Amino acid sequence: MIALACAAAARASSGRARLLLLGDFEHAGRLAALLRAWRDNPFEAIECLPGRFDEHARGAPDRARGAAQFFRRIAIKRALRRETLARIAMHDAELAPVRVWVGNDRKVETQYALHLAAPRALGRPGEYLDDGLYTYLGDLRQRPLTRTLDAWVKRVTYGGWWQQRAHVGTTTWIAHAWLAMVQAAPPAYAQAQVRTLPRAWFEGRAWLRLAVAAARAFKVDRRQLASCTQLWVLPHSNLLRASPVLLETLRARLREAVSDNCGEAAARGARIALKYHPREVDADPGGLTTHGAVLMLPAPLPMELLLPLLPRGALLEGEASTALLAAHWLRPDLEVRSFGTAAHPYAQAAERLLAGMCQPVG
Repeated sequence: MIALACAAAARASSGRARLLLLGDFEHAGRLAALLRAWRDNPFEAIECLPGRFDEHARGAPDRARGAAQFFRRIAIKRALRRETLARIAMHDAELAPVRVWVGNDRKVETQYALHLAAPRALGRPGEYLDDGLYTYLGDLRQRPLTRTLDAWVKRVTYGGWWQQRAHVGTTTWIAHAWLAMVQAAPPAYAQAQVRTLPRAWFEGRAWLRLAVAAARAFKVDRRQLASCTQLWVLPHSNLLRASPVLLETLRARLREAVSDNCGEAAARGARIALKYHPREVDADPGGLTTHGAVLMLPAPLPMELLLPLLPRGALLEGEASTALLAAHWLRPDLEVRSFGTAAHPYAQAAERLLAGMCQPVG
């Protein structure tokens, strides 16, 4: 998660730092509160700015029907965006940063922060932090016509500073791209200086303290988690609904895994943990807890904060995802595998990317 990467970069750097966290997901406020309470917190201020979740909270669902609902959604979105940009401008005026660390520099909010800081950094204040699969695959799902229309609307709305890019981390404001896997850097980053994201930034007692605090805040039993020999990172329920075959495959494999986990292994306290996508709403949309005694982990808890609490040598499985990528990089002692059941094009591209490090479950 980019917020944690920003914290790592701030701890490794000198000088003042602030974290501006967009409320694009339901639990952004909880994450902000967790970081504020962290005794090793490197930020002088942490603010959760209005984002997509706030649009929903104020009555602007993405799939609103009818002209009235459509225009209501647009009005709410614009009002929140104006509020967010004003807060960014306030922080820029107070802090006067010469470096702005971002994950997705295609967002209006991040581009505005980069635009404001550019005159102080000779035009290139941006430090791009590895954003997982999007870093290496780009956005393969956005249609060219949609991208063109979106660029035109934003140019008209925000002016000449807006930049349309097909790949994250490639706006002209970006000076350096910090990647976990430099060897897999796509050609899109040729305009920026590619640097290795140090794993050491995410190691040490400070991060263990944050992981322990996160487990406490999200009511995770650390003793139960420490006894888990397997953790399954499950795809979003949209993918499960779109692929009944995938869901049935997961259920069958879970029944088999639970069966294998009985007997002597169970006596040692070994068990299986399940974790859904962070943006999941229902507790168990796949109905997988009915297939055996498993530990259900809270979906909103970032995987990066679960990893320090897993036992050495644990098996982590899932659909090819940023979570698997992070696990392989941050915890090389874990056995990381892909289910190998990807059906849609983006997931298949992710499978190819991870093929050299995550072997399909046999």
